[in-house]
Amino acid sequence: MPRRRAKVPPVLLEPKGPWWKEYLGPAAVILAGVLAVLTVAGVLYGLSHPPATDATPLVGEVADPATGVPIPLPSPSPSMSTTPIDDITFERGTVPDTVNLSSEGKIDWVHWGEEGTYSLERATGGGFAILEGTPSSPRRRHTLSPEKFRWTGGTPAPKDTGTTSGIRTCGKGHGFTLSAPAGPEPQTLRLYVGAVAARGELRMSLNTGGETVTTTFEQKGTSMATARYTVSYRASATGKISIEWITDKSYDEDCGGVALQAATLF
Repeated sequence: MPRRRAKVPPVLLEPKGPWWKEYLGPAAVILAGVLAVLTVAGVLYGLSHPPATDATPLVGEVADPATGVPIPLPSPSPSMSTTPIDDITFERGTVPDTVNLSSEGKIDWVHWGEEGTYSLERATGGGFAILEGTPSSPRRRHTLSPEKFRWTGGTPAPKDTGTTSGIRTCGKGHGFTLSAPAGPEPQTLRLYVGAVAARGELRMSLNTGGETVTTTFEQKGTSMATARYTVSYRASATGKISIEWITDKSYDEDCGGVALQAATLF
């Protein structure tokens, strides 16, 4: 008996468009929605969780422990240079009526001429910080100073209540040389000098470098004029300051020249 073919419903036999058009539209809509949701979620997460950074903070910055973001710090104030400079400055002033050497010379002090032409009265505990160079002729003791010098704790003279003594020289080119310690720490030396019928030149220099500093002091009369020089100095290394007090011009053939009374270091 012949087999009968099943009837296909007419609706299935109707022509239709391509199959992909039937599914692609809805799929595209669904995909766009998913992407929109992911985009919004990513933005919200980024706002609440900043990305970590492994960047090394620059000088003057520190990393925030919570976020890792460098935070600028205030710039430090520039530090003052401590490099010493070979430098000498001085100030000339008048001598007080009475000078207390032991009170002023905290490090050392010296007085010249109280006990003789070549005598030096000095601080017992001064450690010979102030030194005179080799004495030269002519050299005379004097008592011409208009001011007085006093001290306690001295040697070889333990004390003096007020003396006008000192030493002097005669003629151009003659004078005295002194030295004292120098170093990176600022120091101050005071000189008590005089002149009789002469112009004196004061020369100061550091053996560690720098320029030689000079100045002059003049007295044309035959009485003694005096001056106090406060010398401040600082050296670039341990060394010494050298001082020369020399007769630059003499106005008296007998004995026009410079004089030296005392010095203090503090």
